[in-house]
Amino acid sequence: MKNIVDCSTNFTNEVRGFIIKNQTSILSLAIFSVLYVLPLILANTYYIDDMNRTVRGYAWDHDGRFVSSLFMHLLSFHQDIVFSFYPYSIMISSFILSVTGFTITYSLGVRRKYLLFYGSILLATCPFLLEILAYRFDCLPISLSLFCIAVPFLFFDNKKIFFFTSLLSIFVCFGLYQTTALSYWIVFGLFFLKLIWHTKYKAAFISVFIGVIAFVLAFIFYKISLNLLDLTDIMEPQRGEFIFGDENFSNLIEERYNGMRNLVNALLLSSYKYPLYLLVGFNIISLFIYINHRSKAIINQQLFVKLLLTSITIVIMLICTAGINMFVYEPRWVPRAMIGSSVLMYLLFFPLTLNLKWSKSFSFISFAPVLLYSFLISSQFGIYLKNQDEFSDYIIHLASKKMLESDSKLKLVIKGGLPAAYRNSTVNYTTLPIINHLAPVYESNGWYWGNARFNKYDNISSEYISAQERETILKNLKEYPIVDKNIYYILRIQSGIAIIDFEKEE
Repeated sequence: MKNIVDCSTNFTNEVRGFIIKNQTSILSLAIFSVLYVLPLILANTYYIDDMNRTVRGYAWDHDGRFVSSLFMHLLSFHQDIVFSFYPYSIMISSFILSVTGFTITYSLGVRRKYLLFYGSILLATCPFLLEILAYRFDCLPISLSLFCIAVPFLFFDNKKIFFFTSLLSIFVCFGLYQTTALSYWIVFGLFFLKLIWHTKYKAAFISVFIGVIAFVLAFIFYKISLNLLDLTDIMEPQRGEFIFGDENFSNLIEERYNGMRNLVNALLLSSYKYPLYLLVGFNIISLFIYINHRSKAIINQQLFVKLLLTSITIVIMLICTAGINMFVYEPRWVPRAMIGSSVLMYLLFFPLTLNLKWSKSFSFISFAPVLLYSFLISSQFGIYLKNQDEFSDYIIHLASKKMLESDSKLKLVIKGGLPAAYRNSTVNYTTLPIINHLAPVYESNGWYWGNARFNKYDNISSEYISAQERETILKNLKEYPIVDKNIYYILRIQSGIAIIDFEKEE
């Protein structure tokens, strides 16, 4: 125990000294992080869960995220409701993600300032994480969950501390945001590859054993905590039920793979592919130079074993990046589901650090376009959200004139979907398809959030019509008289129910 305390003290002193020595760099990173999310702050829109949570102030116990609830209740200084802490929550979350990137980069042995800077912002500027940063409430717990899985690796060389910090951090991560937990193994994969290529097989597999034990125990403690807090039965069964025993397992896996591929392709097949090609190209060049200078040391009898283990590790990292959505009955292929991709990007970072002579030039030429494109997406995302929010408000204002003539609040059924705002015409599936995943149009068919968005001004009933009842109403659509009609929709009202038909079926 004394050795653990001494090691922790030495590490703390090292970190303190590093912070004092690099105050300017850290301040620059903080400013950079805030500038990156500035478009989301200026948009000032309510994103999905924010709509209801702003009104009702509920936390995350219903999702088994009791640590998120506890943290946000403490931050809100209130035991019954949570506040968003906007806009500071978004700023701080962006900085936490940058610090997470720094933690991963630093713990893997990088010490050069410019590489630490690139390594820090690489994670924060991952386009898939923009959805997380758009959440007023959720951004803090989710960004902290990523930070938690990175912290243990600062102590990777001390197996005792690594085990206990992994156990605690993974447990906290489960309570913050369960999806992030698999990212622990993506970070672990980076360390495993480093050990393998330094021919430290024993240390690599001992670390795997320690990591597996810590992960399993953390999961067990998390499940016990859910039972003690009586949260198990509150979670939606389809979101936590696995498909492994299903007789159509292969078909379900194929469906989930296609869902993931569509999401990933929205980014990789857009113009983002050009800076990505450049990044991959310089990684190959850097690896070629490194191998050419050390061919005798690298090309030996152990090369096949190293390549085999590397291939297996990368496959596992890819599976962890796809995440839990690949194996549950109700997958949700939204950008935040690919949270592990922010860590996977480091596979295209560390090869650039192998050649000290060229690392500065290679890293700048490679990462400048990728980071610039990330800023472009952030900018367009903020503009898109603002434009769509204003257009949605305009439609609500038009429809409310007739709906408010009723003596009581009407229940709403949405048929079809609200079109994209006219000012968002240049941002589409051809130009920036990822934006359509980051900023979906809520007012679409039976999506609950469409009703929540339409009820922004408390102008309709909060009672949601779904499933069979909704189908019955739409089946008898013609029985509901038309009370309003324009180029956007047809509005029908009868018996306390309003149907807004964006498909304009008469």
